[in-house]
Amino acid sequence: MQLRQIDVNSESGFTMIEVLVAMIILAIGLLGVAGVQALSLKQTNNSALRSLVTMHAYDLSEIMRSEIEEVTVFDKNKAATCTGCDSRLAAWHNRLVNSIPSAESTVDVTEGANSTVAEITVDWTERDLGNDAVAQSYTLFVRLR
Repeated sequence: MQLRQIDVNSESGFTMIEVLVAMIILAIGLLGVAGVQALSLKQTNNSALRSLVTMHAYDLSEIMRSEIEEVTVFDKNKAATCTGCDSRLAAWHNRLVNSIPSAESTVDVTEGANSTVAEITVDWTERDLGNDAVAQSYTLFVRLR
């Protein structure tokens, strides 16, 4: 039987430098994942705001359809408040501002001989990639009659 000779000076395993380099690479990867997660949360919040704006605009269009005989009272210039507005429009505007504090709304009703149309615009601000406030606008064009 032949015996192998073991070299006492041979080394096996990882050196401290190799472990340190591996940990640095892992840390950089985890920082990237954290950055993507933060961006994802910010965009989820922006998406929720856009959904709320859309819901409120459609809500007002349905209120206007139910009050089609008095639809011109819903005209409103762009403003963050609704002083002097019809009570139904003021109630809608209060719900909008409670949901989206930076919101401003405009309602333009146009009555024609055969149709009535409304343009409902909601402006608000949301956070952008660099935490800057970015102005957004949503306009709903709706035929009421």
